[in-house]
Amino acid sequence: MLRIRFTNIILLFTVFFIFIFSSTQTRAEENESDVTQEEKGEYDFSWLDPDKKIYVVQNRKYTKAKHLETVLSGGFGFGEPYRSSWIFLPRAIYYFNESWGVSALGLMASNSENDNVLELKEISASSYPNVRDVQSFFGGSVVWVPFYAKINAFNRIFYIDWSWEAGVASVNTELDLNFSTTGTPNLTTSTHMGFFWGTGQKFFITKSFAARFDLLGLYYSAPTARRGVLSTTNQTNSNYYFTVGMSYTF
Repeated sequence: MLRIRFTNIILLFTVFFIFIFSSTQTRAEENESDVTQEEKGEYDFSWLDPDKKIYVVQNRKYTKAKHLETVLSGGFGFGEPYRSSWIFLPRAIYYFNESWGVSALGLMASNSENDNVLELKEISASSYPNVRDVQSFFGGSVVWVPFYAKINAFNRIFYIDWSWEAGVASVNTELDLNFSTTGTPNLTTSTHMGFFWGTGQKFFITKSFAARFDLLGLYYSAPTARRGVLSTTNQTNSNYYFTVGMSYTF
């Protein structure tokens, strides 16, 4: 079973982002002494290195303001102690301008027991955890795209957007109140309001098509269960997902 720590995913994203934006060519401020060279598309930074010239990154090749983007993506959940999850996540994003938009999304999950549960079953027939699974959730978010980058790799220019989002969702969960490994499932379902955040990168392939890598965190409050009995107190549950997908912009 695939088990990946949340901190490792965050570290991977951080290193990836640093690589991307350290590879991006430098944008310079305009001043009077640079006017002639700017018309040629370059700046002469004699104070930095008199023998080198730095070219300016400007003018987006692919714009998204007033456009609708549809996304189909899939991936896996991580960070849960007793479950492995595979997910399908479609979404639609409408951009008001190059920096802000709104998103509607839905997540469907397929959950299964991981190695931790199998080990518990081997140790004791009376030690089965009551686990609450996220079956699906549907929500909306505000999307912020503060960073835009160009990367020169293999003699080609790649265009990238780095986005962040935050929103609310209706979370459909399933809880098995059976607490014995030899018992029959005793499933109960419930719906809870939740909050989620996300970050991801969009790699433009053409004007319409792009590849996406997204990280999503979901939080919701629900009653706990112990030995098959629901508690009167709630606890905050957290789920994390990583997805890879393709998008089409109309």
